[in-house]
Order: sequence, then C-alpha cells, then structure tokens
Amino acid sequence: MSGIPVHRWKFIFLLGSIFSLASAQDLGVIWTDPQMTALASTYDLLFSATWADGIGAGIGVQANPGNIAVVDDPLVAGRKAIRVHMSKAEDFSKIANGVPRAELIFPKAVSFSQGPDYLVRWSTFIPAGFAFDTKQALIITQVHQGEWTGGPTIALSLQGNRYAVSERGGGDARIVSAGKWLCCADADEGKWVNWALRYVADDSGHHASTQLWKDGHSVFASQGVANAYMGVQDAYLKMGLYKAGWTTSPSDVTDITLFFGPVSVSKK
Repeated sequence: MSGIPVHRWKFIFLLGSIFSLASAQDLGVIWTDPQMTALASTYDLLFSATWADGIGAGIGVQANPGNIAVVDDPLVAGRKAIRVHMSKAEDFSKIANGVPRAELIFPKAVSFSQGPDYLVRWSTFIPAGFAFDTKQALIITQVHQGEWTGGPTIALSLQGNRYAVSERGGGDARIVSAGKWLCCADADEGKWVNWALRYVADDSGHHASTQLWKDGHSVFASQGVANAYMGVQDAYLKMGLYKAGWTTSPSDVTDITLFFGPVSVSKK
C-alpha cells in the first residue's frame, strides 16, 4: 500500500458504507516459486467442487431465481462452470439485507477458524466485452466475518479495469488493515484466471498471514496484521457478485455476468 493516498482506498462500497483506510480451468496451480509447490502438497483437502454434478446441497445460494446457474465452460468442451448474472433493474428486496448480490455460500465444513493454515483455490472468467464499472466496486470473492457486521475479512473486487484485494480484522469493522490494487483485469477478458489464497487468521495480528497468488504469481502478502474479527471462529467463503451501492449510487453498468470454475479448500 506504500505510496497510495488514503483517498484511493475509499473504493469498496459495502453495507451502505464506503470503506475508510487506517489459463486453464484447473484445480492445480502452476506455482512460479518451487517452494510453494512443495508447500501446497502438505495441505489436506477439506472441500472441492468442479460443478460437474451441479451445485451441491451443502452450498447456500443468495440470489434471485436464475441468477446463478451451472453451464458449459465457455472455453473448454466437456467442462462445467458457474455463471453468475445480475441486472440493476432486478428486485433485490427478498435477498439478504436487500443488497444487490448473487453469491454462493460454502458449507460450514470449510469455515475458517483462527490458527490453522488454509489454502483456498478458485478460478474466475471475465467474458469478452465485460463492462467495467469505474464508479463503484464489485466484490467477486470474500471471506465473510461470521456474525459480525461490516466489511468482509478478505475481499477480492473489481473496480474500473483493476482488481483490488482488501483485508480487515481486529475490533473495528470499518478499518481496512491492508490492501492493494492489482492490474489489470481487462487483460484477463476471455480467459480463465487461477487464484490461490493462503489464510492464517488471527484477530490480534501476531500470528496472522494472508497471501494471494494470481496464476501462480504472488500478488499480495501481509503478515502481523489482524485478518480476523475479535473472537470469530466461523468465517466462511462466498463467491459471486456483491455490489452494495448499485441501486443507490452512480454506476457505469446495468448488467453483470461473470463465470467461476473449480473451487477447493485445504487445511493443515
């Protein structure tokens, strides 16, 4: 975050508040760091989904009917993917908090407690011609903070033609403890992008560690910074589209479509 003015971090709109700052669709990742290849092999798999058999019964859905569907992979014949779509004109009043969203909630079997070392892998596909919104953010993956209200513990977002990652923890849900802009999302149109998150949660920050890889390249890392809310032992994974200010604030887009590939969560 060095060199980035504080006002540049007011880029993610969540729960009615602006944040204020204090290639192949594959479950595997081709790591650029050989040591990470060895490390990844030490985790035990907790959960995985390739969508070949649809959305499993243990996965929750927060979306209007038809907004989330299993479809053919847009690139690879014989594979399946999750297509997520939202329109600004929809009625979101019957969805959680009435906030514009179309998200999958992953089972409590893969919830994140403080202390263990987790490795989450997933993939995203931005279709060609995707309309990027320069006026407000779109969260596409998050570690949700259990029963706490406020911003997600970890969030991967799109704003304009960039990705952004943000991290929160400790006792103040309003404060982003770490974050970074990632260039350039528009270069990823029409191809699968593989993500990997290593997450060791700690509300004090003393033993906290967060690392994010994009297509095997390290793009974000923080250590010694609170990355869990006080006492939370049941944070959980969400993927899809979340755009809190869409119907109440200026936006460049009226429709959004994104695809998600395989997901896995491992622990050691």
